[in-house]
Amino acid sequence: MMRKLKLTLLDNCHSFLNEALRNVVESEKDHHRWHFALLFLVQSVELAFKEKLRQEHPVLIFKDVDDPRFTVSLDQALRRLRSISKVQVTDSDAAAIRTAREWRNLVVHSEFEFTEDSLKPVFAQLLGFLADFHTRHFKFALSDYVQPEYWKAALAISEYVSELQHRAQTRIAEERIEGEFVWKCPSCLSGTFIIQDGIDACYVCNYQEPVVQCEHCDEMYFESDTEQLTELYGGDREINITLCNDCAAKERQRDSDNFDWDPN
Repeated sequence: MMRKLKLTLLDNCHSFLNEALRNVVESEKDHHRWHFALLFLVQSVELAFKEKLRQEHPVLIFKDVDDPRFTVSLDQALRRLRSISKVQVTDSDAAAIRTAREWRNLVVHSEFEFTEDSLKPVFAQLLGFLADFHTRHFKFALSDYVQPEYWKAALAISEYVSELQHRAQTRIAEERIEGEFVWKCPSCLSGTFIIQDGIDACYVCNYQEPVVQCEHCDEMYFESDTEQLTELYGGDREINITLCNDCAAKERQRDSDNFDWDPN
């Protein structure tokens, strides 16, 4: 007789979490397992969000409540939790969720390059968020639904990340780097990305990215948060300028508003 297997949203959430942590354990022998670990953890978070929405109303787990076929994405679930369920998510946790989602998309849809020190801080913060989410909204400890050896591995990751961040902060103090030159790293989310003296690197995961100045607002930005636009200068001469995303959007809107289209 064929046996049927039925998992609730929370059952499925915990299944993915255990699989994520199993891959963490196996990554000690095969570091390629890390991208599976993060992939499964993000899926576990998404399922936890859907369960919270289901508790509010079953139809809320669907992307279109008038056409209940496809369920919400991670981003849409988070927006609904904040607006409908009034779930409090800190900016730091929201950033971790977005970063983990971006890592997941790279794993699934693109070429993928990573270091363990870039993934572990994101993994640790996301796991901490998931544990807190369970305590606040489901009223039980996440660790009760994780195999003991896997939870031990999870705690080891948190301790490892804490040690990395402590060493980075010690180095920052020794080098007398002022706070305004210490940014949050876009890769590992640690507040240890140094922009002083053109260092432009994270002291935790060693992620490197140029920091450039917007030529309109004069603020400094990661290069990935800027765009190159072409402007006319001195008549017909074109020059390339670097703008932050906000200034670039305003510039395109200004050009659109000034464009006088004559269909005749």
